[in-house]
Amino acid sequence: NTSPLMPTILFIDDHTCGAHMLAQRLRAYGYEVQVPPDTEEALTLFRLYPIDAVVTDCHPETSSRGIVAPALRRISPNIPIIMMSAFCCVPCSRLRYADGCVQKGDVTALLSALRMLLCSRAFGLCQSVAA
Repeated sequence: NTSPLMPTILFIDDHTCGAHMLAQRLRAYGYEVQVPPDTEEALTLFRLYPIDAVVTDCHPETSSRGIVAPALRRISPNIPIIMMSAFCCVPCSRLRYADGCVQKGDVTALLSALRMLLCSRAFGLCQSVAA
């Protein structure tokens, strides 16, 4: 990313309509947001472009690798990942790949988590666990 004022967020969700609406909200707060059409494209974007953080639904799966979060961790272990869920219970097996988890649609919680993780990462305090 070329500007610390415009962090780039990769937003992965299998419900693209909701993803685009939330991406618009994040853009209004100064984030650049990439919303790929599927998880395979998300992995391609993640490999090719500077991404500062990932926001992902806890359920998207790749066609060949299972859930997307472990694949992201293997590519770049220290990029913050925030999982979202419409459900109150997210399996621990998925949360172990996340630096944070928020309720889907809670923009305030998402913005707070993004700010905290990006700030911590900028000062070398955020060290995501590798898979």
